[in-house]
Amino acid sequence: MNRRAASLVLSALFALSGASCSSSDDVSAAGGAVTGAEDNHCSGQPIGVSDPAACLAAPGAAGAPDEAAGGAPNDQGAAPAGGSAGAPDCNLAHDADYGDTLFNDSGADDDCKYRVSWSSTPIRKNQNVTFTVKTTSNGAPLERIAAQEAGATALSRVEPYIPCDPTHVPPIADLTAAIKETSPGVFSVGPLVFDRSARWVVRFHFYEECVDSETSPHGHVAFFVDVP
Repeated sequence: MNRRAASLVLSALFALSGASCSSSDDVSAAGGAVTGAEDNHCSGQPIGVSDPAACLAAPGAAGAPDEAAGGAPNDQGAAPAGGSAGAPDCNLAHDADYGDTLFNDSGADDDCKYRVSWSSTPIRKNQNVTFTVKTTSNGAPLERIAAQEAGATALSRVEPYIPCDPTHVPPIADLTAAIKETSPGVFSVGPLVFDRSARWVVRFHFYEECVDSETSPHGHVAFFVDVP
């Protein structure tokens, strides 16, 4: 093999190697759950609803909170939690009506009614993402209750937002993403599209037909999600 031919062969090998690395990098660029402290806010107490039938009233009815119809879905008016050296961390800010946002991919809801875990297809900016959400209460999968309309699921809706940019409005389709129960207590949600590289929060809302009380099935839990 002459010197020119050898040079061409080496160049081709380097090109293939570069393409391989590029492909690997693209795969590793997917985002996902944010690793952090394990959720223990319900430690020592049972996870369940004390009275699953205590729906009481639907949001929007007289005397019931109108969470589903308006209010501050993206944590407007949030009360920031403390950061290092007393400085507020905008990622930890949340509305007083909700509990802390959770790290990792599993935990209990604000009122210790449900165990919730999630997984997803690869998370990348401006690409469709489908979430799989698994839920239990008192050790049993969540099911539709009598107070819900026909076809409704225990998981009412999913709310994505950027805590450090509460004025950013996610794609409208995200707020009406399709929810399908694929097996008892397991839900497929999507597609959703994260249209900005940021640390997001995804909040799951359950049984929104019910008034939000400590005994009602109404509940919510939120997780951090990084989008590269």
